[in-house]
Amino acid sequence: MEQLAGKTAVITGAASGIGLAMARRFGAEGMNLVVADIEPAPLAEAVQALEAKGYPVESFDIDVRELAQIQALAAAANERFGNVHLLCNNAGVGAGGAVAGVDDMERWRWTIDINLWGVIYGCKTFLPAMIEHGEGAHIVNTASMAGHYASAFMGAYNVSKFGVVALSETMSREMQVAGANVGVSVLCPAFVQTGIADSARNLPAELYEEPTEESTAMKQIFDALVAGGIQADVVAAAVCDAVINDDFWILTHEDAKPAITGRANDIVTNVNPLPNFGF
Repeated sequence: MEQLAGKTAVITGAASGIGLAMARRFGAEGMNLVVADIEPAPLAEAVQALEAKGYPVESFDIDVRELAQIQALAAAANERFGNVHLLCNNAGVGAGGAVAGVDDMERWRWTIDINLWGVIYGCKTFLPAMIEHGEGAHIVNTASMAGHYASAFMGAYNVSKFGVVALSETMSREMQVAGANVGVSVLCPAFVQTGIADSARNLPAELYEEPTEESTAMKQIFDALVAGGIQADVVAAAVCDAVINDDFWILTHEDAKPAITGRANDIVTNVNPLPNFGF
């Protein structure tokens, strides 16, 4: 989708981090912006900052676990700006924990509902209209390096991100078979300086648990990795380039690529997974 100016972008998880960076970048490209997030106060601040730059903005409070809310988001975008040309399914949460045990099953469900079902709902809701209007469109699904390499103690997150990669690849192939004028990209960053390490702030009250010594230690490690990550604006620039150039894979971390090739080689040479944490 080479021409972005005057077209409309819908971005979930847009109140902060990668989502807000994408909103800034696509606003600078001249796009109309529909930004959505589960956190009303940060979203309002984001909208104020975007409007201060002169970008046309519509905002929407949303929980991507709810299909009806995503359908309402699509209706609001259409009512304000007309056809949607770019969808960034970016809302997501980070979550750790071991596979063993059953006491965290609802946290698993919460993670997968947001990270995977939120993306599925977005694609299912927006894609038919994108195909129908035929003006050229693109969908960017935010996955992770965790969609290529499954680290220990990140089970629910890994499952959700592998799912997003599979969904995106399937959709890309289907759009080509159908001859549809809709591009697809999957964003697979490693560590980025965002608030993902504090995803528990949005946990439903009934799922909140007091931190344990183990979970605190895990979070300290994760905090350090995120703090050492790249800036969200760098990721947003890569996303913009991929949309313009119709690139499917968006791999923002060169130093993480060997983990992908190494895993592929392990698969074809029948090497068992190693007890690694990280990429």
